[in-house]
Amino acid sequence: MNSNTTFASQTFSALLGTIALAVSGHAAAVPVTNWDFEVNSGFTAYQGNGGGANGGVTGSNTNALLNAPSLLSWGVSTGFGQSSLGVGAATNGKFTGSLVTNDPAVNTVQLIHQNNPIFAPSLRSATLMDVISLRSTAPVSGSFMTPAALLFSINFLETDNDGTCEAGGSGGNCNDIFVINVAGAGFNPADNSLNQTFWYDGEDYNAILHIAGLGVLSNSACDAVFNDTAHRGCIGFTTIEQQRNSFQVSLQITDTPYVVPEPGSLALMGLGLLGLGAFRRRWSFGV
Repeated sequence: MNSNTTFASQTFSALLGTIALAVSGHAAAVPVTNWDFEVNSGFTAYQGNGGGANGGVTGSNTNALLNAPSLLSWGVSTGFGQSSLGVGAATNGKFTGSLVTNDPAVNTVQLIHQNNPIFAPSLRSATLMDVISLRSTAPVSGSFMTPAALLFSINFLETDNDGTCEAGGSGGNCNDIFVINVAGAGFNPADNSLNQTFWYDGEDYNAILHIAGLGVLSNSACDAVFNDTAHRGCIGFTTIEQQRNSFQVSLQITDTPYVVPEPGSLALMGLGLLGLGAFRRRWSFGV
């Protein structure tokens, strides 16, 4: 992990977000029906609003491949413990599985925010790198290639429990707000999924990433995170105070390319997928 990574060029530097997928397969004369995948996730940069190199935010549960923590912790406990954000942290950010083309999405990692009432410092931004290696297993078997990395920018607001509650809440407790920036992917508002068409051994496929709870946030939530009105239509999710908020990430591959509608109809402001590439026998896509 590079603790000195600059955040100035990233907006909630990261989600949503990052996961990169790299694919390699044996040249096939027929479409791929079965795939194996391996997910490796970690926070390659993070910043809080306190002192020190990372503003009072600490990392743990290091992912071996990325040499980056899969769990971030912050805050001075008020009796409930610190708050934290983890992605597959129970297994140090590593997850393996398989899927079938055109079948329902399969679960990968979980993004978990332990939302506790705390005193400062708190998280402000982070960069999540999620690397998914993908290979064909039927009708012919391929081999994994060294994956490329995709980054998700994350902006976070630890709201004051003062009853104003820009993103909702109850009992005087206000929901915290995450904004995910994943430029370049097609956001489908029908199911709040991220879509990326890729080409593999002469065939077109669509990788569909589902993140439970992801969607377009209210104007008041976007305004609160960025302290302006220029980011309305931002995409993310909110979390409930004094709860373990879990967001399941799942992956699906179809053989139907996704046609991205006009950005205005998708409320894509703040949505971006970094480092997208589509190659013969190699592609990258972010979770």
